[in-house]
Amino acid sequence: MSEKKFDELQKLYDNTKIGSLVQEICEYYATKDGYEENSYQDEIEPPEIVESIYILFCLQSREQILDEFSLVQKKYPTLYTSIKSLHGTLLVNMDYQSLEKTCAQKIADHAKDTSVEEVLSHADTFSRSSNTLSEAQDRFYSWLHSRSR
Repeated sequence: MSEKKFDELQKLYDNTKIGSLVQEICEYYATKDGYEENSYQDEIEPPEIVESIYILFCLQSREQILDEFSLVQKKYPTLYTSIKSLHGTLLVNMDYQSLEKTCAQKIADHAKDTSVEEVLSHADTFSRSSNTLSEAQDRFYSWLHSRSR
């Protein structure tokens, strides 16, 4: 990761207008950019699952997340280059239910005996019953790991 990205990431963590989920997403994508081809395969989840979960939880509070991504774009341009594609995906897919189902399908395919409806239901339940989207996502991962493999 470049020194400029690292500096912007440090500043991002001090910005109270950026929530913990967007901070985590920025860190994930900024550090992922620095991986050599396939060197991230030691991660617990494959990138397509992690990225699908990020999108799924971004959609739980889409307008707020889009505002936070716009703030990242304005204040942290070097860091924004790492999340630009994700931001674009959230902006372009006005029919977010289709995007949500696509992501849920990828997650369901990864988990043993899990349906798209279960994935969506748990994402919704955890989002509603948690204090933050980041906390909801952590609870979702715990549930997913109980279902996986």
